[in-house]
Amino acid sequence: MGIEDLRARQRQTIMRSQLRQLGLDYLRSIEMKPENIERIRAAHPEHFHPSVGDVPDGWTDVLMSFLVEFRDLGEGMMSPGDVRFERTNSGLKAYVWPNSEMQWSPEKAQAVVGLQRHLYMSSRDLCEWCGKGDAVPVPLGERVTFFLCEEHKASAEAKLAAQIAAFDERVRFRDEMSVLFRPMSCMSIQVSDHNLDIMRKALRDIKKIVEERELIGKVYVTKVMESEGQLFISARCGQADPATQFEIADIVKHAEWESDQAQLAANKEDRDHDA
Repeated sequence: MGIEDLRARQRQTIMRSQLRQLGLDYLRSIEMKPENIERIRAAHPEHFHPSVGDVPDGWTDVLMSFLVEFRDLGEGMMSPGDVRFERTNSGLKAYVWPNSEMQWSPEKAQAVVGLQRHLYMSSRDLCEWCGKGDAVPVPLGERVTFFLCEEHKASAEAKLAAQIAAFDERVRFRDEMSVLFRPMSCMSIQVSDHNLDIMRKALRDIKKIVEERELIGKVYVTKVMESEGQLFISARCGQADPATQFEIADIVKHAEWESDQAQLAANKEDRDHDA
């Protein structure tokens, strides 16, 4: 397998990873609001399960309707059983554990199945974000599909397009910096957003020195990585003169310092937000 094939596979792997992260981020953004979770808990304490919190906010009302009808299947003060919910790529599913102390007729058992099917099919028609009808399935990446109205479908697709465009731009930047990497190198330079501009400036500054002083093939960047949000860069420049080595080391040191400051600022912002 040639180097271009290896790089193509690497790009595909990174892109899949970023799309999965986009899907996870979107899932977190549509989780049920705390006030709706408490509303369900207050209305149905005997049937409340923590899985309710993982249900999209737009499916709150259809879930509430299911619990009302499920409760009505009980006998007197006796609950019909326990229920757990799961958001899937194909709709909202309810898993029921019937109360063994109840007398379950075939009709009542069929009613439970009917409620499960109705919940599943109804959820597919409702926007997971806002609850509007006429939702359509919208894939974000290979493994995550959402049901969204036209408004939120357009928003999600715009985020996906922006993610792909940003990835393509990073690939172009990697190609632009190719003189800094060994000919057969497949090293990735994917970093977090808060480190992106810092990393780019550092590599461009090193590239400028390499080209202006005719050091192509004598100076290589051997590592670009992150650890707990901190950017680390390594450059091998033993064939360059001492002054150039010092300049490149200073560029690297300054980039890593800027990254450290950016990470400290991001952590402070997170703490302030949590407070």
